[in-house]
Amino acid sequence: MDIGRRNLRSLQRKKEKKKIKLFVFLFLTFVAAFFTSYFLIKNNMLVRDIVFVGNHHLKTDELRSLIKIKKGDELFGISGRELYDRLRTSPWIRDAIIKKELSGRVLINVIEAVPVAVLSMAGRAYLIDKEGNILEPMKEGTVLFLPVIKDIDYKNNREAYLEAVRFVNVLHNKRVMPYGDVIEITGQRPEDITLKFDKISIKIGMGDFEKKLERLEFVRDEIEKRKISVEYIDLRFANKIIVKPTGDMEREQISN
Repeated sequence: MDIGRRNLRSLQRKKEKKKIKLFVFLFLTFVAAFFTSYFLIKNNMLVRDIVFVGNHHLKTDELRSLIKIKKGDELFGISGRELYDRLRTSPWIRDAIIKKELSGRVLINVIEAVPVAVLSMAGRAYLIDKEGNILEPMKEGTVLFLPVIKDIDYKNNREAYLEAVRFVNVLHNKRVMPYGDVIEITGQRPEDITLKFDKISIKIGMGDFEKKLERLEFVRDEIEKRKISVEYIDLRFANKIIVKPTGDMEREQISN
């Protein structure tokens, strides 16, 4: 009886060993096939076409020079992450989606930055995006209907500059764009942010920009009704609007 049990256990162990050997064999076969396929794909699949979608400012040739790949290169020779990082070196590229297809096509969907204002400083003009990043110097002769942030140093006067950028974003979102007269934003401190429009200085100050623009619409209607020639409007106070007429006339308070 004991001999029979020992033989049965011995047979079971042999079966288990065979199963383990079979499993190891199949696993190694799979790994070998995987790496062989990967090697063949990596070294034999080539870039046959590069397609860019979504670019409006940057030309296709400029984008090609950024990614630094061309037809005939290995499709998987450079990772998608590396291509993405190369694209992001341009301030115009906010984001990108890269797809490599087994047909050999590389499809790149780019999302470009949108210029919201012009930074004018030391006699030079630059396009900036909604975060205040400089996109590129303005080309001579270019005309864009964008607000101008004037003479605020984006490096040394950072607080005032970022407050001006926040104000510009509100103007952009509300689609307050100049037609004819240029909108200028100045101020060396956040609390001194001033809008110059239609030959009138409008002291905006810091924050609460949407409400202040609503109050500006109200006071401009009142000025038009009263036929007042105005030197400046001060919107920095919560419960009053100060209007300074031109000439020697006293300042006037308008409540809304």
